[in-house]
Amino acid sequence: MGWMNGLRAARLRRTSPWRAALADLPTGLESCWRASAPREYEGIQTDAFFFVRAAEGLLRFFDIAARRPCALPSDAADSVWHAWLRMDPVSLERFCRTHFGTALPHTGRGDMAHGALLRTFSSNCTQDGMAPGLMRVPSLFALDAALRMPRGHGYWNRGGQICYARLNERGRGMWRNRPHPELTLSALVSVGLADPRVLAARARGHAATADGSSCGSMGDLAFAGDDGSSSDGGCDGGGSDSGSSCGCSCGSSCGGGGGD
Repeated sequence: MGWMNGLRAARLRRTSPWRAALADLPTGLESCWRASAPREYEGIQTDAFFFVRAAEGLLRFFDIAARRPCALPSDAADSVWHAWLRMDPVSLERFCRTHFGTALPHTGRGDMAHGALLRTFSSNCTQDGMAPGLMRVPSLFALDAALRMPRGHGYWNRGGQICYARLNERGRGMWRNRPHPELTLSALVSVGLADPRVLAARARGHAATADGSSCGSMGDLAFAGDDGSSSDGGCDGGGSDSGSSCGCSCGSSCGGGGGD
């Protein structure tokens, strides 16, 4: 199947919105990534298509982070960033200045301010041309699950909530994924990505439940699911019998960016 992945990689390089930047990636980066990434990310695939998808994700992130500090929600994209830093950090800085107008330092997760992930989510939705209220998971947040990134970051829309879990060793979603604490419905309303009426209706539904009555027609207010279907379910996804809870800094591998 190597030839098929090669064809898919070549087609993506030709058709990507980032094709000019992809063509300008330094010679040797893919080979460096292929040699170093498996030592840091056990079980990662190292075919040509995975590399191009991950590299394109990193470019999408650089485009966002050039405007304001953000968190990177993809270990696949981060694997390319790490390989580039090992190989030639000077060429990385030069590349970022050429294509994005500024140097983009790599920032550890613990050094990122609260709200960095929400900024990425909002900007990535705009970048993808997603209409407010659609509440689909944007491309950067869907990347690790799409590539089956071992122990990467998985995001899903479940009943109008953005849910998260660490992926398992096969890159599949854990069944105990939970609503992400930084991507709550109220947070998404605050940046114009969700309808305030849905938040108000959900609050009324919780109040009715607390009074011992039913939630009424809350299911009718759910957003479209990731597959385009309506969902009023909880936050369970298949894949593993072990769960992952969400702390305040979960869901990103690192960050970076210019000034606000």
